[in-house]
Amino acid sequence: MLAKLQQWATGRNVIIFVILDVIFMMGVMPYMQSLMSKAAGKPVVPIDLSIPTWTPEQGFALIESYGDTGRSLYRIIDLTADVVYPIIYGIAFALLLTFLMRKIAPSNKWLPYLAFLPLLAVVFDYAENASIIALLNAYPTQLMGVAKLGGIFTFFKWILVFATIGGSVIGLIVWGIKGLGKR
Repeated sequence: MLAKLQQWATGRNVIIFVILDVIFMMGVMPYMQSLMSKAAGKPVVPIDLSIPTWTPEQGFALIESYGDTGRSLYRIIDLTADVVYPIIYGIAFALLLTFLMRKIAPSNKWLPYLAFLPLLAVVFDYAENASIIALLNAYPTQLMGVAKLGGIFTFFKWILVFATIGGSVIGLIVWGIKGLGKR
């Protein structure tokens, strides 16, 4: 897998996937949230945007606040856009980290494995989404165990996402400093 990432981590591929990530992050997902708010008749926040996590009680309260139409729409979003988006950000950041680590520490044997952080975040994101869909489907029944697991999945997703962003920012800074040092 690492060899494939090394092969795919070209400047062009990184740019393409980072642009796709920005389109989803700044356009598609906020639009989906606005549709949920419109369906609920009031401003609402999707459970999976709870940082760093959510309790079962918070999750149940949010699900109730969406109303029938909002819950139905959230389910559709989680089964469509929120299936595609994790793949996009996972690939974007895995390629970016691979590209950066190759630029700043080409002989380091361990740094390239940072590229697996965003891919692991995707796994937790999907687990979180599965939990939320189960809770939406069960409403008004409250599945306490599923809600607890969902909060744990959310926590680990955000830890990995922030570690990925931090690693990317540090990598960009180091690469920039190295580039300036060659002048």
